[in-house]
Amino acid sequence: MLKDFRLDYDVILVNGDSYSEGLYNVYGYFLGKTLNVPVVNIAYRGSNNQRIIRSTIEELEKIKCQYENPLVLIGWSFIRRIEVWYYGNNSKVLFQTPDRNKIIEEHFQPKLVTLDVLMNENEATLEQKCLINEDLFVHKQLVDFYTNLYMFGHTLESMGMKYFFFSAAKNTELPTNCFPYIDNLNQVKWCQQNKKMYKLHDFCIMDWAKENDKDCKPTGHLSTDGHKKFAAFLIDIIKEATC
Repeated sequence: MLKDFRLDYDVILVNGDSYSEGLYNVYGYFLGKTLNVPVVNIAYRGSNNQRIIRSTIEELEKIKCQYENPLVLIGWSFIRRIEVWYYGNNSKVLFQTPDRNKIIEEHFQPKLVTLDVLMNENEATLEQKCLINEDLFVHKQLVDFYTNLYMFGHTLESMGMKYFFFSAAKNTELPTNCFPYIDNLNQVKWCQQNKKMYKLHDFCIMDWAKENDKDCKPTGHLSTDGHKKFAAFLIDIIKEATC
């Protein structure tokens, strides 16, 4: 079964936040070694889900020129995490913009960053601060997430791309069945029924790490051994979902 599974893909594109970030000794790296295929990892700490979708589409345009059968593997970030444009020049903030190294020229430099970074550095504008919601008021973010997920999934399928999604960050406190209107939307139902979108509100790396990685960090970030185990775990569920 593993041999047949390996033949389906000639590259793995990994994206996400700090739970997925890294070129070596992370689950993407170990997946590539096990399946004997190259890995392109564009995950970056502090990413939000809009950045993950946007940068995946950008990277796929390059990958399509080199490979025929990519697997798009995404560990989603926090649904609550909000992305904004930064208008200042604080180097501490600029250093934390996920795509800062993609383009060299200053006037092409992307300044999209998550709002929590601006709040931590006291750089958020009054208008940006107004975007922050209390814990119970996440309806708009949930609707946007599932709408984007629906359109992104259909985009990948129209491109002939195979994919597998899961929540890397902890979104277990936001089950859609707590929001009847949202739970009844067609795009939400499509995502819920899509076996390539794995337990988006019933699974996260932090919870998995607490049960399977005794050396994980308090935040749930995996140790090297934990990443190896998680890669093995992913292989089984990806096979079931995509083969």
